[in-house]
Amino acid sequence: MPPREARYESAAYRAQMEAALSAAMPDYTFTVTLEHPQRQDEEDIFVEPNGVVLDLAPFLQRVAEALAPFIADRAPRPN
Repeated sequence: MPPREARYESAAYRAQMEAALSAAMPDYTFTVTLEHPQRQDEEDIFVEPNGVVLDLAPFLQRVAEALAPFIADRAPRPN
């Protein structure tokens, strides 16, 4: 039996993030890429919308709000 895929590599986890972004901004289709933390200094989330973003500040605010539950889920927990 192969080992379970880590959450940050999981296609299902990325799909959940893409669905949250699409629900917040239905005019866009999103592709989310998560970089593996062992392959670089820190874990990065890349969000690629399928269209032109004319007003960047509100767009980034909506991205931040849509992804907030995922970021909170990755926060370190006290022992």
